[in-house]
Amino acid sequence: MTNSFSTNKEAQGIIVEGAAQRLSDKVQFCKNIGKIDADEYKGKNGFNAGDVLNVSKPARFIPQNTMDITSSIQAVVEETVPLTLDVIATIGLELDTSEEVTDLSLQRMADRVIAPAIDAIALNVEEKFLEKAMKATYNLVGTAGSETYDVSTILAAKDKLNQYLAPKDEKRNLLLDTQAGSAAVLARKGLFNAQGELSKQYKRGYIGQADGFTWMENELLYSHTNGTDVSFEVSTTVSVEGQSTLVVEGLTNTTGTVTAGTSFTIDGVFAVHPVTKKVYPFLQAFVATATATANGSGVATVAVSPSFNTVAAGNGLQNIDAFPVDGATCNVLTGAASTDYTHGLAFHKSAFRMISPKLMVPEGVSIGASKTVQGITVRMVQDWDQLKGRMVTRLDFLGGLVADRPEFACRITS
Repeated sequence: MTNSFSTNKEAQGIIVEGAAQRLSDKVQFCKNIGKIDADEYKGKNGFNAGDVLNVSKPARFIPQNTMDITSSIQAVVEETVPLTLDVIATIGLELDTSEEVTDLSLQRMADRVIAPAIDAIALNVEEKFLEKAMKATYNLVGTAGSETYDVSTILAAKDKLNQYLAPKDEKRNLLLDTQAGSAAVLARKGLFNAQGELSKQYKRGYIGQADGFTWMENELLYSHTNGTDVSFEVSTTVSVEGQSTLVVEGLTNTTGTVTAGTSFTIDGVFAVHPVTKKVYPFLQAFVATATATANGSGVATVAVSPSFNTVAAGNGLQNIDAFPVDGATCNVLTGAASTDYTHGLAFHKSAFRMISPKLMVPEGVSIGASKTVQGITVRMVQDWDQLKGRMVTRLDFLGGLVADRPEFACRITS
């Protein structure tokens, strides 16, 4: 006997769990990043858009070189960062009432209505999470506008992950769009590769495992547009540990902008090894975390990541050898002014974590359920709209992303 959607109350759980499973299967990037443990936000029946959770980032420590630790015992300091539930994807559906009551079986409901709606939500969610991850990633390799994805460019991204101590395991991934992926395949056609990987390149036109990454194609990668100014310098010397803003000058009067996602280095500010704190021979990269506009005199305050830390002792947060000084040149890495570039992303799974918590489910509705599969939650609510005489169904996703270790990721521009 075919289950009737309108009479089988168990159907709502089956349908919503299936929807959550389908969404989990469809989001490529989200499947390959960490999930926030439910213990960090338990104790609440459901969440709403705009809710802010304070989640902990892993603590950092500095090894000591003496057996006597009396004066060097380190407190366990876990950085806490706010995570806003602001990734929203919702679809509202109107079902014909006669079909709903008599004909629409569970399987037909899933195939005809839920599946295509979830597929659309998956694309929307994936795009938003990728944009958030890209804008949180400050390291960047490649030359903007070169359209080059050769071996040296990819290995440069691998070097960045290595230099910032990303784990060297199978959880390193590389996302490129189709055009970039094709260029990478062509760049490798004359190189030695494992027979299995060569077969994939020949038969399917993409690279499986190479250069220390699992390669994947993704057509939803973030396209960054630079601001109207890519030439500016430090206006006010930084002098406070942990400061996450930088005052710059040299922008165009009131119209000069530095857009969120713009990556740049600062002359005289070198990166340091995350553990030994030895100064690296390259400048530390920073990224603007919000768009800044000049104040009328060509000056703007840019929110940046990472914050400026020069002291190694205590919490292990030192990331630069010296603070930026007045007049130091800022070197934009993301290309020409007002120009758009699509970026690839090399990352370790632990660079980012996402959350997709249980959603509030109203009482007294025809269908109301919220199900989580592999860290991905879908809510389905169906009720009668008496004003228009129709059955309205909505599917909802709500989530957020935190960059736990953005240094474990690197953008690739070309």
